[in-house]
Amino acid sequence: MEVKGIDELGPWLDHLVALYLDAYQGLGEYAYTRPRDVRHYMRWLFKRAPHSFFLAVEGQRLLGFIVADSQWLEEGEPVGEIHEIVVAPGAREKGVGKALIEKALEHFQQEGLGKVGLWVGERNLKAQEFYRRLGFRERGKVGHWIRMERPLP
Repeated sequence: MEVKGIDELGPWLDHLVALYLDAYQGLGEYAYTRPRDVRHYMRWLFKRAPHSFFLAVEGQRLLGFIVADSQWLEEGEPVGEIHEIVVAPGAREKGVGKALIEKALEHFQQEGLGKVGLWVGERNLKAQEFYRRLGFRERGKVGHWIRMERPLP
């Protein structure tokens, strides 16, 4: 498996939309459910972080992706923000998510950031436990979203 950045969204867009929709089945309250909305979201993500939209691939197969925004502000302070991490259902529990998070953390460290954060759905218990194992801690809640953060070395 390789984790790499992309230079343009176009060649990957259909694959990203399909992966997103597949990965979020059963978690519709936390995700877009219409392909048109997912396409719009992918374009927004790429505009936010064109140099840190990372894919996990094996050959030609897309296993997952992460969007690591180093230009995000939280309460006026810069923070590395993980807007999205998606792993194909068949690639879960095989190190793909961890490799994607590690790539994002490396990117944030290179950018000189001291903290990374993300939002996770309150019912998405598997994801919450995954983030805890990687050093994230709950920092608050808004609606059905839980804020998790971790310091960067």
